[in-house]
Amino acid sequence: MPRRRPPRTAPEPIRATSMWRVDQVFLARRGLRVEVTCSLVNDQGGLRNLSVTAPTEDPHAAVRHAARFIAGRGNVSSARQARVRWTREQATTEQDALIRDRALEDEFLDEFEDTLAAVRDQQR
Repeated sequence: MPRRRPPRTAPEPIRATSMWRVDQVFLARRGLRVEVTCSLVNDQGGLRNLSVTAPTEDPHAAVRHAARFIAGRGNVSSARQARVRWTREQATTEQDALIRDRALEDEFLDEFEDTLAAVRDQQR
């Protein structure tokens, strides 16, 4: 007697556009510039990283530059509770790698929200 196949279930549909949120932001000095890597997550548990090298060595200007870049992409919906840290190469001790820079977090979130509001205003 032939074995019956279990009924096929439809695979989880792939959404054409998935909304992402910024989870973590990592800073690394690259010569006279600061490289900013944003770790993004979506509601299905997806993860991706976007990197941008800011044309400055000032970390505050670098996170503002990265926030404008990320918010301008259009499919990143929020950056609330995003943690900003320096990468391990920049930390002098293991404890330094765990320290969050709250001033840079506020700077990133403010610029992100301002840029996101401007993008939404243009779309209206």
